[in-house]
Amino acid sequence: MFVIGTTSLSILGVGPALTRDLAVDPADAGWLVTAFAATFALAAPLAQFTLARCLAPRTLILAGASILAASLIWSALAASFQALLVARIASALGGALIAPTSAALAISLVPVDRRGAVLATVFAGFTLATVGGVPIATWLTLLLGWRGAIAAIGLAALFFVALAAFFIPRDADTANAPRKRPSEKLHLLAPAILLTGTVGMLSTQFVIYALMGELLRQQFGVSAGGLPIAILLFGILGVAGNAAAGALSDRIGPAPLVWASFGGLAAFLSLMFLDLGPYLGAVVLAGCAFMGTLFATPQQSRLVGLVAQEHHGFVLALNSSASYLGIAVGSALASALANNIGLWALPVGALGLLALTAVVTVAFGSIRPGKHVRIERKS
Repeated sequence: MFVIGTTSLSILGVGPALTRDLAVDPADAGWLVTAFAATFALAAPLAQFTLARCLAPRTLILAGASILAASLIWSALAASFQALLVARIASALGGALIAPTSAALAISLVPVDRRGAVLATVFAGFTLATVGGVPIATWLTLLLGWRGAIAAIGLAALFFVALAAFFIPRDADTANAPRKRPSEKLHLLAPAILLTGTVGMLSTQFVIYALMGELLRQQFGVSAGGLPIAILLFGILGVAGNAAAGALSDRIGPAPLVWASFGGLAAFLSLMFLDLGPYLGAVVLAGCAFMGTLFATPQQSRLVGLVAQEHHGFVLALNSSASYLGIAVGSALASALANNIGLWALPVGALGLLALTAVVTVAFGSIRPGKHVRIERKS
């Protein structure tokens, strides 16, 4: 997950250098992010619904890791922007095979009361990529150029291939191998409502995160020298939120954590209307990161609790897709609000989305298992 997250987000650091080298408009770097996100969102559930029915988790993870490593080396050698764009799509395909399969495999290896902790451990890889992976990629770009930075991520992917081949058990019996057990009915309505909540929560967060640097600088007055420190604090609190979710999800249950995430995020967003200054502004934004990442683990725990074990990989893949959709929606809304109204409108838009997401979560509580929409798959 660390390699996937770094691959996905590294364009934020290497983008300016590669667009100069390939002689394309700097804005075109955004297409590299969009291509990865859109491909991942489409491929993750599709792979779980098709390939996971006939291939073991170990095979899927190794295949995805090999595709990821090869595509990263391809990216480092790309002679044109178009070739790089295709390589990014291939990277997303590899990541889409790995991420939901890894999460489903991990929770299949532990008792039910340890699901939250294990999901938080898996998700921590992506969170750490935002804190460490992106700055490392940016630093490597200065040292080795953008091709060297991407090649280094490719080497990390090759290292993961070796680790996965050595450590993942060949006989792991998980939900991703339904050929080993009779197929059970998949109830779609309740998971669909929860996934709408995932879209809403990620959209809420990225209304703020997408323009975080400008918000810190213009709205709160953080200096150029203080900006890296503020962003580092943001990342550290994000990691802390994920760790807290892992520690608490299995103890107090996922639902209270989800509501704590809603309430805490609403409180920090509301504080943004005050004249906070640079120090408190940075702390408040970091508080949003803590409350935002507090949501991810209990949300995944609730999703896998709604379906039979054989469908865990599929609903986790759908959750990954919903997360990327939320990132895209939130980022687009942030740009629209900032350009047409001003940066001060960002917390207003975020609070509106958060309120809608809370309504969806309340609606989920009224859904009874007996009324789920059913899709039957033959074993």
